[in-house]
Amino acid sequence: MKRLKPTFIYAAAGAIIFTLMPYFSFAGELPKKTLTFKEFYQKVAAYYPKLKQQEADINLALVRKMQASAGLMPRLQGATSITYSNDPVFVFGSLLRENAFSQDNFELSKLNNPSPHTSYNFSLEGQLPIFDAFQAVSRVRSSKLLIDSARDEAALSRMEALLVAAEAYLRAIAIEKLSVAADEIDAASREDVLLAEELNKQGLILGADFYTAKLMSGNINQLRNQLAQEKQAAHILMNILMGADPISPFEIAGDFSNNSEETRPLQDWFEQAYKLRPDLAAAEKTIRAQDIEVSREKSSALPKINAFGQAREDTHSLNSGGGQNFTVGVKADVDIFDPAYSARVRATKETLKKLQINKEILKQAISQDIANEYSHYTVVSQNLPVASGMLGDAKQAVNLMMPLYREGRKSIADLLQIRESYLNIARQYYALAIDTRASWTRLLYLSGQLDESRMLELERRLAHE
Repeated sequence: MKRLKPTFIYAAAGAIIFTLMPYFSFAGELPKKTLTFKEFYQKVAAYYPKLKQQEADINLALVRKMQASAGLMPRLQGATSITYSNDPVFVFGSLLRENAFSQDNFELSKLNNPSPHTSYNFSLEGQLPIFDAFQAVSRVRSSKLLIDSARDEAALSRMEALLVAAEAYLRAIAIEKLSVAADEIDAASREDVLLAEELNKQGLILGADFYTAKLMSGNINQLRNQLAQEKQAAHILMNILMGADPISPFEIAGDFSNNSEETRPLQDWFEQAYKLRPDLAAAEKTIRAQDIEVSREKSSALPKINAFGQAREDTHSLNSGGGQNFTVGVKADVDIFDPAYSARVRATKETLKKLQINKEILKQAISQDIANEYSHYTVVSQNLPVASGMLGDAKQAVNLMMPLYREGRKSIADLLQIRESYLNIARQYYALAIDTRASWTRLLYLSGQLDESRMLELERRLAHE
């Protein structure tokens, strides 16, 4: 079964939340606490519904192991019955078992036509498997492997939860930083337009320049409003991922640097994935468990030997004693002809073959995902320093444009154009910054290396950058 990537889950949830944004509003008067990255991802992992589902699968596998182990244990069963009959054989046998048989019972009339007789029976019966054709032992061995397989699946779900948390927090940081820049540029552009409006009334600037500047200022204001909504949507999504009230207010902390992560050859990612991916390990253990099932089904044709015993008391009256009897023995059963045997064996073999094919499909899918993500990471990590340089250049251009505008050598339209360009470049930079970190985190997830230590490393980088 093809897995749904956490990125797609996050994107779909984000789209739904953004659509519903008009129906939510934060209570501005409530105090906002700082939500650290560590606190956030730990809460997400604790709440992640899919991880809870995997924990239920582990408990189910443990129960199945207990059921399999029961096949090695003796069985005890208590039984009681009341029988009323005039059947000659029943009456004759019951009297013997009750130690109530007398010489008078040999009379032919009593033997052929006995009076109805009531017999009360109490027994304790036991059965002990001596040899069950390796059925119970095989089930225990395969169930142990399936427990480990379920735990591996849970480990992958935890990695998935960490990836979802990392992407959500990184996106929130990028929106936060870009929102601050948008607020500053919007405020500056409004002041520029107000000043230009006075100059336009005095006929000191061209009307075309003035209205072009107003148009650009409106674009900046629209982008600022959009970022405000995106920030609110990001916080709602983070609350949902933690299982908290969607409109609970909080602040986040963190920043990006221009430095990309360490460089590794693509082959190293493949090798790590084949060695560390929990779902590959789970698939391998499921295959081993099914291989045991094939052997178990083949051995079901062997004879099965059980010891049995019975302790019994028979009486014709609950107010008096009766006969106490016991029976012990050993019984062997063998299927001389079982028409379903070959079909059962073949079914287990076909299931094994299917599991082996599924593992190869999973391995191929992992390789493709890693190759695609590696290519994407290479591009964004190379473009990030370029975007950082462009951002610095755009900021410098704004600083140099201001005196030229005051000296009348540049128009208000030129100034607003460079401010708008600066904001657009800032948006590109923060998009690349989040993509670089998120892509590296996805590579760690795809190669089975995304664990607590990697999340703490990311937290340190966000805190000190």
